[in-house]
Amino acid sequence: MCEAVVFIVKDGDKKQLMENVVTLHPEGEKILLTDLFGEQKLVTAKIEKVDLTGHEIILSTG
Repeated sequence: MCEAVVFIVKDGDKKQLMENVVTLHPEGEKILLTDLFGEQKLVTAKIEKVDLTGHEIILSTG
C-alpha cells in the first residue's frame, strides 16, 4: 500500500497526527491531509521530510 503516517513536530516533540494518509494538498500556509477513508485534517505546518520507503511524512509547526 502507499499510505503514510504523518507526524508533526512542535517544540522538538514529535507526535503522530494521522494514519493512512493518501494525499497532501497545500492550502496557502496550511496543508490538507486526506486519509484512505476520506477523513480530512487541515493543519498549519510545513513539510520537513517525506520518506516514501518508510511511509512517513514529517511536518513542522515552526
